[in-house]
Amino acid sequence: MVVAPLDRLGSFKKMVSERRKTVLIVEKQPNYTQLLVKQIMFAGLRPVIAVTGEGGLRKATEHHPDLILLELDLTDMDGLEFVSLLKEKSHLEKIPIVAMSIFYYMETAALYGGCDDFLKKPVRMIDLMAHIRHFLHREPRMPMDRRLLAG
Repeated sequence: MVVAPLDRLGSFKKMVSERRKTVLIVEKQPNYTQLLVKQIMFAGLRPVIAVTGEGGLRKATEHHPDLILLELDLTDMDGLEFVSLLKEKSHLEKIPIVAMSIFYYMETAALYGGCDDFLKKPVRMIDLMAHIRHFLHREPRMPMDRRLLAG
């Protein structure tokens, strides 16, 4: 019997409540977007797609996703600008954002820029699903300064 990689993480069916959780994917590469969408749908989650930062902001306002997967190298704006504009909207500021980039050195900038996590592309799908699972089951985010004092 072949075991799908997601089975190693446990059942994602427990993760899905009455309302299917929504994951907004802000990614400019169509092939990569398709791969992410397939994994998210396989996990029982609802994907919403945007190919630009402006489109991502609009879809975040419309769909109020439970998580955002964000490519940092967007065509119309820098990914960190996207994060800054999103965090200005009080009803969207607590949405966890997982940044993705082929540039490993972007991790520090992403985390200090307001992202909750960083994944280096190409992302292993088992790692992606572990990060998604973590953020959809976590406690509300504490502001950065309080986390430093609490540690």
